[in-house]
Amino acid sequence: MTNNLEKIHQTPDLHFSICSTNKELFMKFEQAMKKRGLIGIPDLQGNLHYIVDGRKGFPTAYQKVKSTTFQLMEERSKEQNVKIQQVEEIADHLINKYEFDNSLIGTKFLRYMIIYSLMDKSLLVSFSKNLYPAIANIFSSNPDKVCYCTRYTLRKLKQLENEQRKIKIAKEYLLSEDESYSNRNALHKLIAEGESLLQEDEEGLTYENLH
Repeated sequence: MTNNLEKIHQTPDLHFSICSTNKELFMKFEQAMKKRGLIGIPDLQGNLHYIVDGRKGFPTAYQKVKSTTFQLMEERSKEQNVKIQQVEEIADHLINKYEFDNSLIGTKFLRYMIIYSLMDKSLLVSFSKNLYPAIANIFSSNPDKVCYCTRYTLRKLKQLENEQRKIKIAKEYLLSEDESYSNRNALHKLIAEGESLLQEDEEGLTYENLH
């Protein structure tokens, strides 16, 4: 994983205008319309509604709608790509940290479970109905195989960690000795740790200490 990731915070400009008369209110709208050609007004749910100036004709208004839409789509796409890269790096870190056997297909399944669950935590509501089918679809497999192979991978990890405990290797283990290495227990532990790392990254911290 990259050791020199940086977070750049850009504080948005906030401007407030108090209009005490209809005339002042209209003038503010008019100024904004002349400058930008549209005004965005948020509702109580956080949705943004645009009022577009159509006084110069439909083609001009349509062009403004189209350019604004493309700009917003591009910004959201960039944000999504950054998030995907972050969770992929976190998944790789967790797989390496706990010494999963990368030769096993179950480890590959588990990596994608971490990625997808960090992107959409609702997948964890039902492993059999949501998570396993989603992962199976990626690998053109079936949910039962995803479940079984993941369980086998965790069983191998438990054997490894038990051997390491016997010779008193000082490290952070995935689960404690008295915990079950079930798919659910293991994945919830990995997702909780992944969310913590993701939050640290979003707050501007780096991955310097991950390796």
